[in-house]
Amino acid sequence: MAFRDEYQLARGSLINDGGHKLIELERSIADKFLKILVSNAAEIKADFDEATYLKPFWVKYAPVQRGHKPRGEAFPWGEVGEKVLEGYLYSKAQTEFDDVRFIGVPYGHDVRFSTSEAFIHIDIKATGPTDNIDEVVSSPNQVTGDGVLDADGVMSNSPFKVKGLRKIMDFNPELAPFVLYKGKVLPVITFYLKVVYAVVKKGNQPLEHLELICVPNGLLMFDGPNYSSIDKLFTPGKDEVHVKRKRTRIKLDPLASIEKWRCSKIIYSNDGTAQIKERG
Repeated sequence: MAFRDEYQLARGSLINDGGHKLIELERSIADKFLKILVSNAAEIKADFDEATYLKPFWVKYAPVQRGHKPRGEAFPWGEVGEKVLEGYLYSKAQTEFDDVRFIGVPYGHDVRFSTSEAFIHIDIKATGPTDNIDEVVSSPNQVTGDGVLDADGVMSNSPFKVKGLRKIMDFNPELAPFVLYKGKVLPVITFYLKVVYAVVKKGNQPLEHLELICVPNGLLMFDGPNYSSIDKLFTPGKDEVHVKRKRTRIKLDPLASIEKWRCSKIIYSNDGTAQIKERG
């Protein structure tokens, strides 16, 4: 079978039931990640908070704050969140998923691996007191699109209009909604993991809670159910006018209105244990 025919057949198989099987796959994978996060919650928090105790070993060469007029009230904590959570997600993935492979692609989220059912991408978002806990800022290469084929038979996502209060911009997703890999159709399933921390004082920045966010596959977002039409789900990002590959903001309350499980918080109790709480 020619690639174009194989691709179109695979694409149709993912949306011809209204996307129900794709949605159930997303939910099943989200449940597995929640299991990993809850069962390792105490260790994750302990390792995250170790950065404070190791301060004498790194403070002289601490990361410098960037951005417009930084307040200087905290150290940049993105690397702490990324490396701790990446370690747990990678090391525990094989306990929850079958046939884990680390197949190479040149862009995507922080954590990427394939299973017998899907190609999974997860981006770690360290979120402090001055950050917005109700949104994630997404680059084009972190969002799956509608996956149409261009004239050359190459996957090419369609752009769409993102509306804000003061401007409208074109956003063009760059991740494929699925891949064909060794005879299998693997939907690309994308997550964000917010690592929300407090600032007691500069360098004492303990983990407060986690939030696992499952963004619908592009076939659900821009075809099928067309979730992208939900009001204020997407808003313009924070890039300057001259930036060509503009980012978008995905708002979490509208996302949770699709299905509550798409935004699940892991809340710590005083005894160090954790429980799942849906947004809102």
